[in-house]
Amino acid sequence: MSMSETGAGAAARRGRRILYLSKHFGYPLGGVRIAHHHVAMLNRNGFDARIVLVDNNRDSFFEEDIPYDVLGPSFALKAGDIFVIPEPWGDQLKKLERFDVRRLMFCQNHFYLYHGLGPRKSFEDRGLHGVFSCSEVIADYIKRTFQVADVPIIHNGIDHTRFRPAQKKRQIALMPRKMRIEANFIVETFQRTHPQLADVPVVVIDGMTEGETAEILAESAVFLAMSRLEGFGLPPIEAMASGCIVVGFMGDGGRSYATEDNGIWCGAEDWFAAADGLAAAIRAFDGDGGDSKVRHGLETASHYTLERMERDVVSFWTREITR
Repeated sequence: MSMSETGAGAAARRGRRILYLSKHFGYPLGGVRIAHHHVAMLNRNGFDARIVLVDNNRDSFFEEDIPYDVLGPSFALKAGDIFVIPEPWGDQLKKLERFDVRRLMFCQNHFYLYHGLGPRKSFEDRGLHGVFSCSEVIADYIKRTFQVADVPIIHNGIDHTRFRPAQKKRQIALMPRKMRIEANFIVETFQRTHPQLADVPVVVIDGMTEGETAEILAESAVFLAMSRLEGFGLPPIEAMASGCIVVGFMGDGGRSYATEDNGIWCGAEDWFAAADGLAAAIRAFDGDGGDSKVRHGLETASHYTLERMERDVVSFWTREITR
């Protein structure tokens, strides 16, 4: 989908660079994925946008062919540059403070916000010209805590041509990266307290590409959401779009979309509830395929599309580019 325009608006877009700072973490990270999406969408719509790496290592987990630069000695700043800095990157904020460029924070996780702000009392004190976010939970936190009137939201989206249901297997999928000890504890508890279901396979998604992840979710009946300290939490939405019965934790950010209809959600650190939730989900799948949870999950996920994200991206940057 392209929303590009001609004339003065298009010329203004080409006249300023939008530079999303990023790095290679060695594993697929949702925040990096979203930044890649933003840059791809901006370029499709006539903006001069790129990923600017701080470590010279390109991510191998994401397949989009988008412009890259490296923030090294040879990188030349241009008048009108706009830097987009992740919320925990205090060192990069400090380095950019002395340059006459526009600096925006893209906050994808309010729990990491103070790693970037440090002891500064406001975004302005940190040399930032604005902040935008990816979820209502984050925006509400910033408004309430910093008395910021306007925190624009660019809603996250997923590729629904990739994340979609396939022929389901009687298996549980999980991504344990943020809660490895807890994930193992929950699975062991589930298998020991529900021995009649202990033969249900558990498939761990760890360090896989987006395509590999989508394949596992598509065929899995149940997804164990190990969300912790999230600003949004993409995996449960990907699982809902893939037709999984979602069991587990919201990680706070999941409050943007989690309801009693679209998942079996547990209170924080209620490990027994998660283990029992897995059993309930498998029994529901054995019954009617978990029809109600799956239907509501698919409906929830349908709101988080790349098309809506692109509309949000273009709307936000069309305003921002003229400031």
